[in-house]
Amino acid sequence: MKVAINGRFLLASFGGVRRCAMEITQHLSQMRSDIVLLVPPAAVDQVPEGVPYRVVGRTGGPLWEQLELPLWLRRHGSPLLLNPANIAPVLYRHQVSVQHDIAPAMRPGDFTFLFRVQWQLSVRWGMLRRGQRMVTSSAASRREIAECFGVDPATIRVIHLGADTLPIPAARPSATDSAVIVAFGRHGAGKNARATIDALALIPDDAPISLEFLGDLDPALEPYATEKGIAPGRIRWRGRVSDDELADAFGRASAFVWPSLHEGFGLPPLEAQRLGAPILASDIPINREILRDSARYFPATDAASLAALITEIAADPEARADLSRRSVANARDFTWRGTAERWNDLIEERLHEGRGGR
Repeated sequence: MKVAINGRFLLASFGGVRRCAMEITQHLSQMRSDIVLLVPPAAVDQVPEGVPYRVVGRTGGPLWEQLELPLWLRRHGSPLLLNPANIAPVLYRHQVSVQHDIAPAMRPGDFTFLFRVQWQLSVRWGMLRRGQRMVTSSAASRREIAECFGVDPATIRVIHLGADTLPIPAARPSATDSAVIVAFGRHGAGKNARATIDALALIPDDAPISLEFLGDLDPALEPYATEKGIAPGRIRWRGRVSDDELADAFGRASAFVWPSLHEGFGLPPLEAQRLGAPILASDIPINREILRDSARYFPATDAASLAALITEIAADPEARADLSRRSVANARDFTWRGTAERWNDLIEERLHEGRGGR
């Protein structure tokens, strides 16, 4: 075993960070014969099929990651450790770690105090210390991390993520008279989910436009929609869905709205693009970086601008078709195989640097 992967991410039940870590793990394990996933006991039943693994320690969570994992690694030759999910052991040197964004610093209210403390220590001493390697998923995120922690951006490697996890239906559903707008309704101020509700409230009730909210829904959204005077039938609160159901929703969507105030990368719009969904995205740096000219943009806090875009796209089949074509073309550049190949190059570089300084 030359390379180990920190498998604590398997204890998370949902979310983009877990999806990214899972994809990187599965693809690297297919490319390399010297890689092993290290997991806490409670995560054994979550190990992806075909991935070599070892059970480490007796606990889980921060204690496992910060104490049991590094002790086990030292007893087994101190292999290169990959940390694919935003946290790394502070007391281990021979590692490469992912940091998708600085959300805990920007929006501390979205995270527990314990997580924020662990995150600060992990980044400062487990990722940015001399001899360590940090990877992030976008140039926008690299600039923010470097500014937040006072480091040279050149020391942080950018590896874009893939977006080809979801199955592709045999055929895109035929158009209907009613436009279906799909959005995520996740908790957190940075997700800006209320912007889509605010926009819908500005669109006349008799317009043939409905909204579907997916994901781990913020329970405050439905009461908020009622306060805004939106008729119950205009919004479908679907919540968590399977990959097949998510692919179907993206394939049916007249548009996917991505109103985030901040993201480190943003998988959902790219996954939606791969299924042909037109994208309406907030005008923030990361969206411009990965969506380029394949989306229509609106100021993130301007509900009227978003309402105008939704109304325009709903009424114009040619505009929808053009955006759909742009979506599919853009998404082709983001594959997990490509991501894993760039990770593999970095692993080889790190292994060739030798093990001095651990």
